[in-house]
Amino acid sequence: MATYSSKLPENGPEDEDEMMIGGELGWVRHLASCDHLVASLSSDLARIPTPDTPCNMCKHPRGNWLCLCCKEVLCSRYVNKHMLRHYREKNHSVALDY
Repeated sequence: MATYSSKLPENGPEDEDEMMIGGELGWVRHLASCDHLVASLSSDLARIPTPDTPCNMCKHPRGNWLCLCCKEVLCSRYVNKHMLRHYREKNHSVALDY
């Protein structure tokens, strides 16, 4: 798990994309635990797609993320933003970078 260490402005980010990035030059701190993780995980993590699985929407082979809520593999915000759209539509907020 990771969190963004950049401080957001007092009045919050200007838009949701800025919030997702964590600031212009923010760095990521990896965590060993996450309070909301247990409630968000898929109950069946036995059949996780392999790391070489392409994006389910555009078939892009790299830069993909695995949704740990439903196990869908989608591309990052640096490709076609399909995982970001998935988060906005399904509110699935726990994903693993492949």
